[in-house]
Amino acid sequence: MGFRKQVKVRFSDTDPAGVMYFPRFLDTFHGVFEDWFDDELKMPYRWMLEDTRVGFPTVSVDVDYRAPFRFGDTMEVELVVTDVGARSFACTYNARLHGDERVRVRACMKVATVDLDLFKGVPIPAKLEQALLQRLESPIREVAPQRTAARS
Repeated sequence: MGFRKQVKVRFSDTDPAGVMYFPRFLDTFHGVFEDWFDDELKMPYRWMLEDTRVGFPTVSVDVDYRAPFRFGDTMEVELVVTDVGARSFACTYNARLHGDERVRVRACMKVATVDLDLFKGVPIPAKLEQALLQRLESPIREVAPQRTAARS
């Protein structure tokens, strides 16, 4: 089980159709990422950026939108570490309506670790790598039912 955070869908998150505007999910997921550093890893995100000078630019995003969120909904976002490399790691975000286990939005976001002064890739800091490996889970794979071809 990953790190879970409740997030309220605000009026400013929605579009004229009354649903959460698709890029707002990426902003929300990044906020959960920052909170994860602070609350779960006990390595404040600000400390990582300002004191260690290691940053985490997003290098890849894959999002699957399945059902909408509306103004006033409470979203529960789960962050799961799904890949750890030498200079990057990936987290999968599962967004559910609070109290419902059905995933409405799933995103996999890969971040690189970079030296913020040189903006060049660096190995994941040892303390962070250890924390990531302790939390590493297999990526969620959904299996669709097999279709059988109609025979005549």
